[in-house]
Parts: sequence; C-alpha cells; structure tokens
Amino acid sequence: MEVLTMRQRSMLMNILMVIGLFFVGSIILSIVLGVLGGLLWFAIKIMIPVAIAVWLVRMISGPSNNRRRYY
Repeated sequence: MEVLTMRQRSMLMNILMVIGLFFVGSIILSIVLGVLGGLLWFAIKIMIPVAIAVWLVRMISGPSNNRRRYY
C-alpha cells in the first residue's frame, strides 16, 4: 500500500510541476513579447514620421546632380 501512495504522490507532484512550469513560462513569454511589441511600436512611431520627412525633403529639393563634395 505504501508504494501505491508514493507513486500517486509522485504523479501528482509531476503534474503540478508541469502546470507550474507552463504557468511560469507563460508569464515570462508574456513579458518578453510585451517588451518586444512595445519596442516595435515605438520604432514604428518614430520611423514613419522620419521617413515621411526625409521623403518630403527629397521631393521638395528635387534632383540635384551637383552635390558638394569635401575632400
């Protein structure tokens, strides 16, 4: 009888450890993906206006073939 209860306790402990591992892993994954998503959002928020500004400046200034070169 004692062997049976030890096996049941071990099986229950293994199940609880797997559930705990999934729980901790989901929290860590959520934090990492949240940080990456925030950085991506911030980069897009900064880069889109900068790209539009550069495009407008190039469009307004027109093609210039005589670029200044400093040697």
